[in-house]
Amino acid sequence: MTATAHVPNKRKWRGPKWGLAIPSFIWYTLFFVAPIAIIVLYSFGTKDSTQLVPVDLGNLGLHNYREVFSELFFDVFASTLKIAVFATVLCLVIGFPVSYFIAFKVSEKWRAILLAMVVIPSFTSFLIRTIAWRIPLSANGELSRWLQDIGVLDAPFDVLGTKTAVFLAIVYNYVGFMVLPMFVALDRIDPSLREASKDLGATRSSTFMSVTLPLSGPGVIAGIILTFIPMCGDYVTATVLGGTKGLMVGALIDSQFRGSQNWPQGSAMAVLMIVMVLLSLVVGAALVWLVRKLLRFARPAVDRYRSRPRREPTPSRIPDLLRPLLAVWTGLVLLFLFIPIFLVIRHSFNDGPSFSVWSGRYSTVWWGGAPGRTPAGIPMVGLFDFAEAGPMLVRFAVIMAIGIALPYVYRAITGAHNRHLRRWSALVAFVIAIVVNGMMTDWYLTIFQQAGVGEGLRGSFLAAFGATIIAVTIGGLCGVALARHPGKWSAVMMALLFLILVTPEIMDAIALAGWMQRIGGPFNSDTLGVPFGMLRLWVGQSLYASAVVTLIVRARLAGLDSSLEEAAADLGAPPGRAFRQVTLPLISSALIAGGLLSFTLCLDNTIISSLISGASSTFPVALISATKSEIKPFWGVGSVVLFVMTMALLAFVARVLKKSGDSSAQIAATLGGG
Repeated sequence: MTATAHVPNKRKWRGPKWGLAIPSFIWYTLFFVAPIAIIVLYSFGTKDSTQLVPVDLGNLGLHNYREVFSELFFDVFASTLKIAVFATVLCLVIGFPVSYFIAFKVSEKWRAILLAMVVIPSFTSFLIRTIAWRIPLSANGELSRWLQDIGVLDAPFDVLGTKTAVFLAIVYNYVGFMVLPMFVALDRIDPSLREASKDLGATRSSTFMSVTLPLSGPGVIAGIILTFIPMCGDYVTATVLGGTKGLMVGALIDSQFRGSQNWPQGSAMAVLMIVMVLLSLVVGAALVWLVRKLLRFARPAVDRYRSRPRREPTPSRIPDLLRPLLAVWTGLVLLFLFIPIFLVIRHSFNDGPSFSVWSGRYSTVWWGGAPGRTPAGIPMVGLFDFAEAGPMLVRFAVIMAIGIALPYVYRAITGAHNRHLRRWSALVAFVIAIVVNGMMTDWYLTIFQQAGVGEGLRGSFLAAFGATIIAVTIGGLCGVALARHPGKWSAVMMALLFLILVTPEIMDAIALAGWMQRIGGPFNSDTLGVPFGMLRLWVGQSLYASAVVTLIVRARLAGLDSSLEEAAADLGAPPGRAFRQVTLPLISSALIAGGLLSFTLCLDNTIISSLISGASSTFPVALISATKSEIKPFWGVGSVVLFVMTMALLAFVARVLKKSGDSSAQIAATLGGG
């Protein structure tokens, strides 16, 4: 008997190198490039309230841009730019010492703990953290009363509804996103470079200025981009805390679209906002270039100064204060990051009718305890109906306990570890618990007594789930194409991904709202049982999430040897089979991490959700509507539930990446977008 070698069919057609990226190109063209182009076109039109899309394109002109440069609009633009610039600088000043301390002054164990403490507030719901600042900044809040009691103030301070409140909350919301990329850049500095500088006689400050600071440049630039651009388009902070005194351009654009229904003028403002952001980045890049030129001219003088004769340094009797000072600073920053979260948790147990004003007493009524009344007779009813939720929680806890204990039971019986059982038993148990509870009862429909909060939470999970499926599918394919089949096309795709990541979300939301209204069809009416608002949410939330998944998969696959995939091709495996049997297992951990991170980002999405959701509600949309009146503490309960779920997802992301061999620095890079 003779064996017949498999001969590949050389005539079989193989797609282009960028074939796997075709879904991403189509998706981004339809729902990013085209909507932005339409908004630019709208900016030259005129308002026409008689049409479904209130824009008349029959008489194009520049009149909207002339009106935008009125005194009010110009003042808001200038104020927004001023707040964004100063807040970015302050985030840099606050975050760099924290990044430096975590990268160079702590052990690997403490590095992971401190990074987790930075990540937790940063990935907690943006809207929840912003609303939490109403508690200390309220004129009748505890802080105001305490300052009056100790004699610092004679009357309640009036900060809420001002630019000061907006500035404080913006710095708080974005400082974590400044820390992560700077830490990654600092951690990637080769320790031998810093040691060589010291061995050559450089002082600590000289080593920092000549080695550490220049090499941290990419992280600083990434941090500035990740903070400055979202600040310019911030819509939530100005809406929740600013009022009319703290108005920012994002909220002003939203008022033109949803309040005045003046889409052409709102489009012109959105276009000018993009121009403002790009010009600011250009000016910043020019300043960096100018500083580098000046330093280059000053290099000879600096070298002469360093080479001057100096006496031998004497050992200092002053103890090294850098580490304790950085530790204290880091502790204060982390305390600053966690204060609003602690306040949200505490006020979810408030025995009073207001979320913002502490009554002085704790109560479980807002969680689902016995209904009560305030001293004024206002009824208090909790979020959960524990008659329905209790059995569900017991079933969930029992199934999860079995899943967690199963690997240890297996080890006790067999005396050996089962790698697959340890990795997947808890996840499988979680899925089974969800399925069992869903099959046994309609608990997801009946456990909530507050309909608005319950519908919002359910809507958030459905929207995040659908958007994550889209993001993982197109992002995973595109990431593989970028890592394994680079070419001229990859420069176009990377530029497109960069634009998606840096475009202010308010611009994406407005562009999608007009585009989907114009397309109509499934985006304006329910189709095959899918509400049109939910379909809009899936599409809108998938844009940013899919870009993040793409970068994560690309970074993961670029760091892996391609010899296995090449060997599969040499052995005659067709591309589809090689992808299923070799590539897909290699990127499975990246897909899981990217999917969970995508789900976390979509779960918290506020701006896109509030502008395009139509009749479908999510928790952020319902909560931002509730801010127009007095917020009840049961919203705090819903916020805590969302917070716990987000932390569980982030913990699972970290566990998956840790099992894949990632260090804390690599995990931080993944959470920062690859």
